Amino acid sequence: MASIKDLKKRITSTKNTQQTTKAMKMVSAAKLRRATDAIVSQRPYAHEIARLMSVLSGQDASLSESSQKKSATLLIVVSSDRGLCGGYNANVIRAASNFIIAKEKLGKAVKTAFIGKKAYELIRGRFTLDLFHYEEFGAKITFKKAADISKKILPLFDQGEVDEVVIVFNEFVNAITQVVQTEQVLPLKTDQEADAKNHVMTSELTIFVPNKKELYESLSGKYFVTQIFKALLDAQASEHGSRMSAMENATKNAGDMIRKLTLQYNKQRQASITKELLEIISGSESQKV
Repeated sequence: MASIKDLKKRITSTKNTQQTTKAMKMVSAAKLRRATDAIVSQRPYAHEIARLMSVLSGQDASLSESSQKKSATLLIVVSSDRGLCGGYNANVIRAASNFIIAKEKLGKAVKTAFIGKKAYELIRGRFTLDLFHYEEFGAKITFKKAADISKKILPLFDQGEVDEVVIVFNEFVNAITQVVQTEQVLPLKTDQEADAKNHVMTSELTIFVPNKKELYESLSGKYFVTQIFKALLDAQASEHGSRMSAMENATKNAGDMIRKLTLQYNKQRQASITKELLEIISGSESQKV
């Protein structure tokens, strides 16, 4: 059993930890508000440009898929540089690992790009090639950073080095919920119902000037940068939300531990006082005899 002195040290240490987790929660909450505003304002544009690109490529598969490409997938894994954010990184790493296992079973090569340190440290050895790795990337997500990534990736797809580009990231739902997404951004992928709907809209209601192929070629680069930018904003908001929830739970757990340790401390202190009183009374009674 721990001594009174040890219990007092543990209570003090736990209180210090609680103050730290509470401060981290407040910082994450402030960052989350800004990150939420950024992703909420970006999503409509990203969804609309993706829909427009699917319309432009819906009639002609050659617009979204090039011939004579190598059978290789480029996987972009977005994680954080720091921990203490619950299952945020673990979920991304698990999804990326499952993706690579599935591709290996199909005999398809996978090239990888990492944004964030955690995923890079844990799964880089499982892939054949690391194209690039960014650390300290998520302090402030800008469109320029997304454009820099696009400049490294798009040439690989255009030149046939890879035939598929996939992003693994956490999609922000709310401060408590983040959903891991494995999203294919190149080539464009639409279902038959969407293609049929787009065909009606294109043929009857929309006039494209210049033609669809020229528009597709003109917008393809902007589409890809926009999807990268959206994924990075989603991941940033998810990280802050996950860390805020984790720190809130840690603060509550620290409070519970402090109460239990304080109760145990008071019991042992009372027992020690009672023992001393008994010794004094026993000594007094022995002197009377």
